[in-house]
Amino acid sequence: MKALRAIWSATDFPAHELSRYAGEVMCREARQGVFALGVLTMLLMSGFAALYYALGMTSGHQYTFIVLAALALHVALSARRLHDLNALYLLAMVLLALSGLACALLAHRDGVFTSTLFSTIVLLFMVVPVVPWGLREALAAVAVMYAIFTGSSVSVGGRFPPETLWTLQFLMVSAAVISLALVACAIMIRKGHVEARFNLSAANEQLARASLQDALTGAWNRRFLDQHFDEIAERYRAGGHGCVLAIADVDRFKQLNDSRGHAFGDRVLIDVVRAIRAELDDDEYVVRVGGDEFIVLLRDNAAHARLDRMCRAVSDTSLSIGSARIAPADRAPALGQLYECADKSLYQAKAGGRGQVCDAVAEARAA
Repeated sequence: MKALRAIWSATDFPAHELSRYAGEVMCREARQGVFALGVLTMLLMSGFAALYYALGMTSGHQYTFIVLAALALHVALSARRLHDLNALYLLAMVLLALSGLACALLAHRDGVFTSTLFSTIVLLFMVVPVVPWGLREALAAVAVMYAIFTGSSVSVGGRFPPETLWTLQFLMVSAAVISLALVACAIMIRKGHVEARFNLSAANEQLARASLQDALTGAWNRRFLDQHFDEIAERYRAGGHGCVLAIADVDRFKQLNDSRGHAFGDRVLIDVVRAIRAELDDDEYVVRVGGDEFIVLLRDNAAHARLDRMCRAVSDTSLSIGSARIAPADRAPALGQLYECADKSLYQAKAGGRGQVCDAVAEARAA
């Protein structure tokens, strides 16, 4: 039962995040699979139309397979534009069902299942594994085709001889079992690959994030600031807000380290980041640039009041903060220029008695 649950659906995984990731991957693969099914069916139906023409069969057979080839081509082209997994599965089922129904109607019209029709039926079952669906959807597609052929062949008693009906059943069941076995094996392998790709992607994201974060405090680092400053400032400006870059420095941090130890100093730095983050929104950032110096990027709405609260939020010490603001209508200057402006404000805050905020407006000239 555990193995059956694992292959029953192509996108069901124990973890919600993994299931969501698998849904996106399977949708891409299903698009490719339904496209391949459409192209393959088009080639098969075109081949059967040519075969019936070469055998001198009635034009009805030729026209039927030409129409089915056109339908398969339409399905292949439509699959490239669909982005819904269930819609892709339904499209594939419709193609298989209509192809099977057309073959059943031809057999009823002629009153016989020819060897070519038997071949067509077997091939319709055998192309089922081309689509990367779970066992649930594959079983539904096989059941629909089986119901069409079985229902049409036994609904009119005496039209087909018993040996024809038994042969049809044997071919359908055998082809269905083989197809479903192939689907089950494929989905086990595919889900294993999807899980491995998800874990690799998650590991790469963690490594990338770790390379942009300070190991001690969890704040972003200078590399993050260099890479994303322009993007953040432009995002604030696009939202109608100015950008504030503030430099926060822990007052008398060296004395704390010397008198109470480096472990205590580390705890102070962690508390500083926690206090700063408490005043920030999700799209505002605190960056540790070295030692006890931090850069805060935030929007300019009530920025001074929030920076002032940061100054006094650490219990064992205080912060001095110098900030530089870019007006919403101004283009962001270079990071170095803005940092220099904020740094001058920081010196003013230190000279004015520490534990306070000094503001400045950066010149709005391009980098």
